[in-house]
Amino acid sequence: MRILVTGATGTLGQELCPMLDAQGWQFWATNSKIFDITNIKMVNEIMNKVSLDFIIHLAGYTNIDLAETHKTEAFKVNHIGTKNLAKIAKKHDVPILYVSTDNVFDGEKSSPYDVSDKTNPINIYGQSKLKGEEEILKHCSKYYIIRTGWLYGSGAKNYVDTMLTFSMLRREISVVDDQIGNPTWTRDLSEQIINIMKENRPYGTYHISSTGQAGWADFTKKIFEIKKRNVSVNSIVESDFPRPAKRPKYCVLNNTIELPNWEESLEKYLIGK
Repeated sequence: MRILVTGATGTLGQELCPMLDAQGWQFWATNSKIFDITNIKMVNEIMNKVSLDFIIHLAGYTNIDLAETHKTEAFKVNHIGTKNLAKIAKKHDVPILYVSTDNVFDGEKSSPYDVSDKTNPINIYGQSKLKGEEEILKHCSKYYIIRTGWLYGSGAKNYVDTMLTFSMLRREISVVDDQIGNPTWTRDLSEQIINIMKENRPYGTYHISSTGQAGWADFTKKIFEIKKRNVSVNSIVESDFPRPAKRPKYCVLNNTIELPNWEESLEKYLIGK
């Protein structure tokens, strides 16, 4: 299988690409420095020279707070870049897998979000990713849209590693805790992406995140508990720590494909760290 991977140097890409290699698949791992998905001329010129069987679209503008003040750039990458790739997938008649976000929902629901639930993003990041979803639906018949959230994993800066760094510098930390989600290990998600491709699962939109739910304080306490770090975690609300972007209060996903429990996966990730 010959695969184009965008955003290969991101958190998910660095976990997924070695797994693609282990399958014996040929893949082209790209990032924005070598493949500008927002430049349709470049995209067309390059794609006309290669033969593909699959596109895995991981690239995105993912800084939720910066997106509020860099709206044009966020939409350029998440909307226009995805539109360009959707057109390429249609032109070459190949499946495209697009990784989206739980931030397409407003967080007002009190039970896990189903795939069929109405989207209503409350921040620029979520709005731009939803526009990407819409482009996939508009142009492609062979597609997988995967919504996930609270990703952490090896190879790139992530919340878990940041907390471990803080634990070496502080004995007390305050964490915004009026948000609930699914902490998700990139390895678990990558394994399911591989399975989707190998098993030719039905095209459509999927929710894939760790089983169980947690607030940021519970998540942080579990990190310190596993690593035996003596750090006190204080819960605060978002209004005590205002940030440029609003976050959904409740963004738990009702999974289409089940992953292991978040606590179990977190412990596996932290072994050896």
